[in-house]
Amino acid sequence: MGDLFVGIDLGSTRVKVVVATPDGRVVQRVQDDIPTATGPSGEMEQDPSAWWQSLRTCLARLDDPRRVVALGLTGQMQDLVPVAGSRPVRRALLYSDVRASHEAQRLHQLLTDWESTTANQQDASSVAAKIGWLAQHEASSLKASRQLLLGAPGYLMMRMTGRAVCDPVTASTTGLLDVAGRCWSFDVLEACGASPELLPELVDGDAVGELSAAAARDLGLLSGIAVVHGMGDAGAATDGLVGTTPGSAYVNLGTTGWVAGVVDGLPGEVTSTHQLVMPGWSSTLRIGAVLSAGATAEWARRQFFDGLDFDDLDRVLAERVLELDNRPLCLPGLGGERTPVRDESLRGTFVGITRRTDPGDLYLAALTGVAMGLRHAAGDMGWRQDRIALAGGGADSDLWRQVLADVFAATVVTGDLTEPGAWSALRAAARAVGAEPPAPLVKDLAEPQLTQPSWMAHRYEDQIEAHRALYDAVAPICRALV
Repeated sequence: MGDLFVGIDLGSTRVKVVVATPDGRVVQRVQDDIPTATGPSGEMEQDPSAWWQSLRTCLARLDDPRRVVALGLTGQMQDLVPVAGSRPVRRALLYSDVRASHEAQRLHQLLTDWESTTANQQDASSVAAKIGWLAQHEASSLKASRQLLLGAPGYLMMRMTGRAVCDPVTASTTGLLDVAGRCWSFDVLEACGASPELLPELVDGDAVGELSAAAARDLGLLSGIAVVHGMGDAGAATDGLVGTTPGSAYVNLGTTGWVAGVVDGLPGEVTSTHQLVMPGWSSTLRIGAVLSAGATAEWARRQFFDGLDFDDLDRVLAERVLELDNRPLCLPGLGGERTPVRDESLRGTFVGITRRTDPGDLYLAALTGVAMGLRHAAGDMGWRQDRIALAGGGADSDLWRQVLADVFAATVVTGDLTEPGAWSALRAAARAVGAEPPAPLVKDLAEPQLTQPSWMAHRYEDQIEAHRALYDAVAPICRALV
């Protein structure tokens, strides 16, 4: 008899799978990489068939695949995935694809209330702009499409169960959602060139289907087991880490970085932060994103300490994390920024280099710049906590945890917080079969690791205002360079 739940998180670089028993005991973790195709005009694409193949690879590694009773799905949002049945019409345009800048400008001209309707700032990354690009440059692909799916889990759900669905968290990222009307915006669809019947069903909460016989044979699982489309990755990461009750919040340091928190009510005034409707339409997930977080740290490591890895740097610079005199201010956006300003032209910047500034100062400045960007985002959201749950690869760095604790003047809490998105998907899988879902990861940490703020917190407080002013000061220069 089956007794295992599986959570699947199809992210931007890999598929992550977590397998657990009904009491929340993890029995296996598996992952597989996904290739990305890039281009000179901001193209970022992935082949949905590669998503499926990577999932097959992961599931083939499971020790007891026939004990699985339910699959939960989450993953990257804000993708445009044109399909005809379960067949991709072309490669998916990812959320990070920004080739559609002309189409975004056109939509702004046609739809003066576009941002107020969708409760978010809209730019070339919006799915609406991507549809407009497809209509303009690949009309045959749009014509051949029978469905326009809006994220990686949506494609997996379609291929597994035949259902085309979208959750409100994902829908909020697309530029297609009429938040007040709780439906797709016909005005936006008409302006970008898509008919309403192409869009998936907008569902409130978990969408459940049954694994088809064909998909079961391909994946090595039993047919008829429950398949659950949970929240898109931002909502799933929040749910998996801290839960979704208002007041739940955390910081993530991955390739990108963000601060996220759940608040009561539907989205309000449009700001530089993302506002995503949560299931139930009674609360909002607010996210302030720093586009280059781990990417900035990796760039700084390669430039200034190419022979060392991150663990080496933690040891080499351990004593210097509490030195600030020769450390410049840094804007971390290597290729545009989203928070605290939304500006695709912004680039990374160091200000305040002295004769005594050395590679260690520059590396620490890069980490500090990301932390300050996240602090600005938290301030814009009105979010301030004495304890901050921290996830993502950057949480492994002693240096970065201390910088973050001091910049936020808060205790940083981390530990075994692996794959929160997949954990949320697993929680959804448990709910689908009537089982009690395991607790969010932070609430069940056996041995939390605490990083306390040091006396440096007041030194950073003196720099926060100057760092925020840098974004506006360098923006005209950056625009002149691109």
